[in-house]
Parts: sequence; C-alpha cells; structure tokens
Amino acid sequence: MRLSRLIFILTFFTVCSATAAYDLPKNLNSGDRIRALEILGFGSASKILDNPYPLGGYAGIEVGIASEYIPTEDLATLGSETTDTGEINYLTLTFGKGLYYNVDTHVYFTPALGDGIQTFGGQVRWGFYEASFFPLTLTAMISGGGANFSNLINVKTLGADVIASVAMDNVAIYFGGGRVRAIGTFIGGTDGITDDQNTVEEDIVENHTVFGINVDIAKFFLALQIDRYADSVYSGKLGYRF
Repeated sequence: MRLSRLIFILTFFTVCSATAAYDLPKNLNSGDRIRALEILGFGSASKILDNPYPLGGYAGIEVGIASEYIPTEDLATLGSETTDTGEINYLTLTFGKGLYYNVDTHVYFTPALGDGIQTFGGQVRWGFYEASFFPLTLTAMISGGGANFSNLINVKTLGADVIASVAMDNVAIYFGGGRVRAIGTFIGGTDGITDDQNTVEEDIVENHTVFGINVDIAKFFLALQIDRYADSVYSGKLGYRF
C-alpha cells in the first residue's frame, strides 16, 4: 500500500506543474459578456467527479486530481476576437471528508499560481434516499466557488443539484441536474476587456444536467463526467481514499 501511495503522490506533483494558456478577447459589449460568462462561469463551476454516495458512509478522507476542459471556440469570436479555437484545460486538487453517515463535504482549488486561471470552492452532499431492493441512491448537493481568469474576469458560482446513482460492483453511473448561478465581474480600464472601459458585473442563471461514471480500483477511483449548460463541459478525476 505504501508503493501505491507513493505513485499517487508522484503523479500528484507531476501534473500540478501544468498550466492553462489562453487569450481573452477585449472590447466585450453586454451580449459578449453574457456569452463569456456562460462559457467561463458555468464551465468553472463545482463538479461532482466522484461516486455521489456521500463519503460519510466510508471511513477516512479522499484526495484527488481533476483535469477540467472549457470549450473556447465561441469565446474566440467575441469582442475583438482571438486566435484561440480549442479549449482551456486546467487542473484542480480536491479534498473530501465525511461528516456524518449520509453527509460529506469537498473542497477544491487550482495548484498553479500566476496570471492564468485560479479556481476554488466546495460542496456539501447529503444522501437522502437509498433503495432497499435496487442499488439506487439519491443525493442532494449544494456548491459554491470562484474563478479568476487572467485577472480580467472574476466569477462566483452557486449551484444546487439532485443526483441519482446506480452502483454495480466497482462501477457507479450517476446523472441528475439542478440550477446554477454565475456572477461575473469584467475589469475595465485601459488594460481591461469591456467595450466602454468600465468595470461591469453580469449575473445569469441556467438549468444544469450532469452525467458521469465512477470506477473503483482498490482504494483508487477514476471518474469521468459531462456537464451540460449552454455548452458541454468535460472533466476527469483520479482519486484515492485513505
């Protein structure tokens, strides 16, 4: 078991050296800012990336490394436009701890520092239903977080979801949905990105759906997830439970 922990730690610090590289368009009008907030705000919101059955049902804690992708094709066409046509890829570190049998909490943040992307936040999950004759559980989750994009767009997100999961041996499939709110502050001034050089705040709310799969391998697990807002956001996570 010491060897597996060592491999996990080495992987942890290797991938933490990765950074996100992207350009933000400038001269964003009101419509551009709303669309940018849909892409970056919802795209950076808190994600399950785990077996939704709360950690409160298990002993110990959980650590993980998540790789998240935000599509930027539409972002590149806004305002003065950019040449970016791919996606923003960034890493987050996650930590989870069971509070009670059916309640747990998770926190996350990006390990990189600088002018790229920094995210942070957390979630609380409550497993409020478990079927007696079928491996189905229902979990309620509330989440909140923040993100900074190149010190030009600051985002706060709040979400509430209900997730159903079906467990089969070491595999759990989960799906659900809810509502997410994103509040974005767009920096103005001569080096800012707004069309009138004023710092402006935008606020949007949207429905959200999620589908994912979690595979347990001893105390390790691998989770893959698709979140659907105005755009589809993809993410994956490697974790370990102590």
